[in-house]
Amino acid sequence: MGLKQVTTVELLKKAGKLRVVVGTEPVLLGYHENQVYAISDRCPHMKASLFEGSYQDGVITCPKHHAQIDIKTGQIQEKAKLLFIKVPTKKAKTYQVTIKENKVYIEV
Repeated sequence: MGLKQVTTVELLKKAGKLRVVVGTEPVLLGYHENQVYAISDRCPHMKASLFEGSYQDGVITCPKHHAQIDIKTGQIQEKAKLLFIKVPTKKAKTYQVTIKENKVYIEV
């Protein structure tokens, strides 16, 4: 698909996180430490929307099973839980972000 403009840095900075759809791909954008990051908006555990979860200090928490994902790398910080059992959780897909003239572009 190539490079697609999805928002502006100002809008994302105010919101903290945004959900955008590029083609058919839902993407979660996060603003952390003056940087913009993009990961799949689908939790790698059971595909719940990560946008619905809490976002703090560059970590998004899935609203369904509480997996915690580093938005910079897609790495799992805390595995998903079913009842009290932690289950294997794959790394989230990340996207390349480019900033040009205050506009945010992602490579999908």
